[in-house]
Parts: sequence; structure tokens; C-alpha cells
Amino acid sequence: MVKLNSILAHLAFAHLAVSIPTDYGTTTTSNKTLIGCLDAANVPLISASDADYAPAVMPFNLRLPFFPVVVVVPTTAEHVSSAVKCAGAFKTKVAARSGGHSYAAFGLGGADGSLMIDMKKFRDVIVDPNTFIATVGSGLRLGDVATRLYNDARRGLPHGTCPGVGIAGHALHGGFGYMSRMWGTTLDNIVEMEVVLANGDIVTASKSTNPDLYWALRGAGSSFGIVTNFKFTTYPAPGSGVRASWSWTLDDSASDTVEKKVKIFQALQDFSEESAPSNIVFGVFMTNGFIDVSCVYWGPRAEFDTLIAPLVASFPQDGLPTPTIADYPYIDLLVVLGGGEQLPQPENYTKHDTFFTKSIVAPTKLTTKSLTSFFTFLGERGVEPSLSWFVIADLYGGKYSNIAAQDPAGSSYAIRDSFFTFQLYSNIDGANPPVTAYPPWGFEYMNEMSRSITEPQPETKFQAYVNYVDPSLSPQEAHELYYGSNYQRLRELKGRYDPELLFWNPQAIGTS
Repeated sequence: MVKLNSILAHLAFAHLAVSIPTDYGTTTTSNKTLIGCLDAANVPLISASDADYAPAVMPFNLRLPFFPVVVVVPTTAEHVSSAVKCAGAFKTKVAARSGGHSYAAFGLGGADGSLMIDMKKFRDVIVDPNTFIATVGSGLRLGDVATRLYNDARRGLPHGTCPGVGIAGHALHGGFGYMSRMWGTTLDNIVEMEVVLANGDIVTASKSTNPDLYWALRGAGSSFGIVTNFKFTTYPAPGSGVRASWSWTLDDSASDTVEKKVKIFQALQDFSEESAPSNIVFGVFMTNGFIDVSCVYWGPRAEFDTLIAPLVASFPQDGLPTPTIADYPYIDLLVVLGGGEQLPQPENYTKHDTFFTKSIVAPTKLTTKSLTSFFTFLGERGVEPSLSWFVIADLYGGKYSNIAAQDPAGSSYAIRDSFFTFQLYSNIDGANPPVTAYPPWGFEYMNEMSRSITEPQPETKFQAYVNYVDPSLSPQEAHELYYGSNYQRLRELKGRYDPELLFWNPQAIGTS
């Protein structure tokens, strides 16, 4: 959810070269047949021989270049329907891309040879003046949605902080941000969708219309259809918010450093579990010798000062840092949380990095044993030349969180009982522009970092967050970690709505 400004800054690179396989430079007979089908239906497309193909297929994660057989750029739901029908006729897998921010490049198909449907032209935002339900095109990015809702109606929607993330993938697989403990996940606020099914039908999915499809889409959407627009519940935007942070720079070689880090995190866990109201959320950013506890409180500064005092008193007082605290108007605070990046986004995504990420969903507090193991690992193994890393822990739960308050049976989203969710992110240190090579040993290093948290706490059933997708997981591992006990029903519904597995990526429902 959160990236510090320094991390966000080095992710912003554009215009990198992509090496296209030579056999994609010309169109084979079978490809001509598929493209002929698309042309006959007047579907806008980019073929592999077109000059704009290379930038169109550049992934966010340069470690994972994949090459669709054709890129469809629809402007209507009928275009999407025709493209899906053509793909089905010629046995070509389909992947939809909303923003292009997939950690595993699943928007490109996660393998060569898919038909990619780029939804970037679906950019409408319409707020009903009576119900304040917002109709949002699936090609918009979070920054666009936030700006349009606020400018048009002074409304807000819970979502992540990075302005360039696409709304569709974000919402269909969860979506969490600094308003979520107050308003739920992005997914929880979907009231209706227009969706194209694997047979090309254009249908509505809501609680009362196609309820099984509605259940499946809200948690595993990329496996069940292509959403062309959403209808979201929106909320009156807060007038202002308070952002605060406490940053410790610690000597990892000192004997008491691990103990101090453990006490900092335990203090936050204890406060978050019983005392944190729904209008506050915390994020913890950790890297070599550094730990930062930050929060946003949607309310007046005076209320915040009173609320936060017990937490501050419970932190280790030796070396307690002076906090950075500031008030911001709502829309200005969204800019700050996005690393200072402007909220309105270009139509084409131009950020790239070379990275590998793990995630951990912790439904309960981390024990002293787990925290000690984790911070010991960071102290002993935190410096690995050529690889840079950070860990972010985001507060989901607690007694007053409105994420856990949602009906768990109401959607296929399986991690709403999370207490903290961790993102473990590694990339090539100092590469500017980013390179495509990631060190092979980095995968096991990040797995060891993950295990340093989970293995000392075997009594806890840890899961993972699909929006931080880990392509190194087998389908079976991914389905267990992302969907848990919901997977069997999802698989049955996949057989009903997409028996040929047309909507596919390496971890799609039905691949195990």
C-alpha cells in the first residue's frame, strides 16, 4: 500500500527498449486468421509488426517480458465481446489489462501468445447525484478515479496510494488503502459490474443479478470475465487528514537493536488490536537499519493528539524520535501518500522496475518469537550487494476495522480477517534506468526472509495477497494462499462460466 518517496522516485522510468522475439515480427497464417476475425468485427488492435507494439507490451516488472500475439484496444463492450469470441474460435488465451501494474505481468497473459485486451480507453466517471453511486470505467487508474470523484462530487472511494495502479485489477482482487479500515476494501464497495463472459455475452453482475458471478468476480475477477465498468459506493470526502510518522535509524550490529524493533512493533500491534478506531490506519516501513511507523488519521489534529498519546507512551522511550506530523486537505494528502506524484495519470503506463515480491497475510499478532526471528534475519542478512529491499506492514484489522466487519461469505475475497499484511519487495540496487536481470539467488533470499516470519509461528495459518502476486508459486500454492477454502467453489464456477479456461494466467482459477 505505502511506498516512501525515495522508493517511489526510483520506479519512474520510461521509454525502455523491449526485445521482441523474431517470430513475432511477421504474422503466421494462424495469426492472420485471428487478426482477420478481429478485423472483420472492426475491433481496434495492435499487431506484433506495428511500430507501437513494443511500448504497448512493456511490463511494469521488466524481469517478466511476455509477448501477446495481438493487442486489442477496445472502446466499447461490443469490441471486447467480439475479441473474446475471436479468441475462443481460434483457441487463444485471453488476458485483460487495466493499468499494467501487475507484479507478474499477468495483464500480458503471464506467458507468450495470449490475446491481450487493453482497457485503457474505458475512462468514464459518472456520479449519480441522488445515490452518489459512481460508474467508473475499468481502464482508469487510481489517481484518475480519486481526482474525478473529488472534483465532480467531493466524494471518495477506498483504494491504494499509488496513482498509476489500474482500478480493475486492484478492485477485483481486494484493494486496500488509507481509507479502508473506515470504508472497507475497494472490492467491498463494488455494487454492480458490466462484464464480458468467455462466450462473449455482456451481462450485469450484482448481488441480485448473477449473484454467483458477482461473488466470484469480487476476489478472483481476472479468471471469470472482463469488466468494462464498475458501479461503486462512494463516501463524502473527509475535509482533511493528519499524517504522522516516527522514524528510527538503528545500528543493526548493536546488541539491543533487535529487542527495540520487536518492542516497537509489539506496541503498534497492541494499540491496533484494541484501541485504533476505524478512521486511522498504520503502515510500517522497514529496510537496512531503519524502521518507520506512519499513520493517517481522518479527523481533527486535536483528536489525533489525544488518541495517539497512549501508543507513543508504549514505544521504547530510549531514543524515541520526534515525530513528523502535518495536516492536509483530503486531495492534497492523497498526493503526499502517493509519493508526491500527480494524481491524474497518462493513458499509457510508463513506470518500470526489475523486482521480486513476497507477501504475508497475518490474521493475528506476530509473536515475540516470530518478530525476533524476522528482525534478527534483517540484522544478519540485510545487506546483500546488488539487491535492495524493503518490507511494508499495513494494518488491515483490529477491533474497529470495517474490513473484517464485512460478511466473509459475500465475496470470494479470502483475507479480510487479516490483522497486518506484509509486502516484501526486492529490486536491483541503484539500477537507473532499471535493468532486466534479477540475481537468481534473490528468489531464495526473499523466501528466507518470508520464512523468518512464518516458520517461528507454526500455529498461525498465514496467507498471501493476490495483488502482490508471486509468480514463483505453483498454482496449488497460489490457490491455497490467495483463496483458501473459497477455492473449491471458485473452481466449480470456473467450470460453469469458462470451461475452456479462456481467461488464463499461470495461476488462474482452474489451473490446479
